[in-house]
Formats: sequence, C-alpha cells, structure tokens
Amino acid sequence: MRYFLLFFLIILSCSGGTVYDIKFLNISGNFVKIKRSEKKLLLYVWSGTCTGHTEDLKTLNKVYDELKKKYNIVSVAVFMTPGDIKELLKKEKINPKYPILADPKGKLTEKVKLIFLPATLIFDKEGRLIKNLPRLPLNRIL
Repeated sequence: MRYFLLFFLIILSCSGGTVYDIKFLNISGNFVKIKRSEKKLLLYVWSGTCTGHTEDLKTLNKVYDELKKKYNIVSVAVFMTPGDIKELLKKEKINPKYPILADPKGKLTEKVKLIFLPATLIFDKEGRLIKNLPRLPLNRIL
C-alpha cells in the first residue's frame, strides 16, 4: 500500500506537457501558445513586483537582433494581465521587438520551477529546460 501511495503521489506531481503547451495571453488579450522553432527558446520571465525587470526588458530590446540569430525570444509576465503589461511598457517607454505574453494565473510555474525572478530560461527545441538563469545574463547567453 505504501508503494502504491508513493506511485500515486509521483503521478500527481507530474504535470506533463511542455512550455509550448501553455496558453498565454498576448498584449491584445487573445490566447496564444509559444510557437515551436528550429532554434532554442529564450524565455525571459518577470513580474511587475520583481527588481530589475525594466532594465532587462530594455537591454533585451537592444540585443534582440543579435540574440534572434540563436534563439526564439519571448518574454512572459507572470501573474500580470495584458493591461498591466501595456501600462508598464507605456510608463517605461519600452517598445519591445519581441512578444511579451501575460500569464495572469501563473501557469508557467506549474511547468517550470522558477528559481529566480526575473529569470532567463533556455529551452531546447522539444521544450525541455536546459538553463535557468537569474535576470538577463548576457555573458551566459550570447
């Protein structure tokens, strides 16, 4: 019985799927999924309450053209709505070259353990997490 209970708990803890299966909201409020690509996925994850995200979003914009050669770049704002994102972008005068998606219910946190926030997550083509890094460490991703 003990082994059955342990097996049952392990099954429950496995959420299945990948980051590509999560439905996010785009800035217009429409449900979207991150598209698979032949490149690795660079996912910059942040929230309005974390320190450093504004600077990182601006930096990501500056290095976007260089990074896009190697990565499919997407930003996800966890526990924020599209309205929250629009307000922040307007206030900080950021016009991102990359998509910023809202994750108001934190669905990403069900698939990926966020060690840092903000964080840069690198996924392989199949959606497996291969790097979980603090903020936007250009020296480790360029």
